[in-house]
Amino acid sequence: MALALLSLTATAKADVVTLKNGDRITGTFINVRGTNLTLLADTLGTLTIPVEQVDAVFLGEIVTVIVQGQPTLGGRLELGPSGDWQLTDDNEITSTIGAASVDVILPVARYQSIVEHEAHPWQDWSGTVNLGFSVQRGNQQNNTFSSSIDTRRERPPAPIFKPHGRTNVHLTMLLSNATEADASIGSNTVSSSLRQDVLFSPGNFVFGIVQFDHVGTEGLTLRQTFGGGSGYDLALPRRGTLSLIAGLTLVREAFSTGDDFSTGEGEQTTQLLLGEKLNLQLTPRVRVDHSANAYPNLTNRGQYHFDTRTSLDIKLTNRFSLNTALIDLYLTNPAPGSRPNNFAVTTGITTTF
Repeated sequence: MALALLSLTATAKADVVTLKNGDRITGTFINVRGTNLTLLADTLGTLTIPVEQVDAVFLGEIVTVIVQGQPTLGGRLELGPSGDWQLTDDNEITSTIGAASVDVILPVARYQSIVEHEAHPWQDWSGTVNLGFSVQRGNQQNNTFSSSIDTRRERPPAPIFKPHGRTNVHLTMLLSNATEADASIGSNTVSSSLRQDVLFSPGNFVFGIVQFDHVGTEGLTLRQTFGGGSGYDLALPRRGTLSLIAGLTLVREAFSTGDDFSTGEGEQTTQLLLGEKLNLQLTPRVRVDHSANAYPNLTNRGQYHFDTRTSLDIKLTNRFSLNTALIDLYLTNPAPGSRPNNFAVTTGITTTF
């Protein structure tokens, strides 16, 4: 008798979905997105069921219903005979919500945890870290180390968009050394940037950026870039995103010819910033990432610099992939005796977090 009562109590607390074919599924309600209901079934795992195939729904908890363009609603949820949702609030007032108009339905506790999300500074980061190393031995000994870091911190997506910040951090390093007899030649490239976005609506944002560059092959000792602008994120139809930015920057450059910021030397100019970043998942295991930024010089007309990176990732495991990248840095006014173009091909292992 005690076991029977315990079983009835457990069933009463469970969420139950009855299909039009008579099947009855018990489990834990996850959500409704559009016209699909997701349930973690006791025996079948996670199921996504079209609402049009559902005859009745019994949920043992209060839910939050989100309809585009309307205030959020809360209450006990049932499915009416017409296929529309019936929501009964705390005052026992029942309202009908068209199934086709629903954006998201979530358990109220889950909804509150998303909306009230707070994270420590080290949380909510995602991105990739790439490492590569090559060695050549002969008359000349060459060692080349390459590394890149792309990380982003943004609060998890919420059912209702709220303005929020997004932090983007990027670092590229190409460290090369060649030794022959007693002569040693080093050629290093380091580029780092921090961009802080503020999103006012999905896809639309303004940003501020700080960037530092050192390109040895161009004789560029240090370039400091400070600026800001606006941008737009566009979701592509086939598992990809395209981000466009435009803005204005203040740039200070010191070259190996003897410029020194500490003594007031080094050229200071105003430059436009035009950029794009494309992420495209070609297959479940193959991804292409491309970024390009151009800086037309407004102070010295006709001068500009740009940087571009294209990488191909082939997934080996869930966390690791094989990476090949093409990097091109161009400057119209390098130091005397230096080439304007710095081109590199890198290979390495990428880890995703």
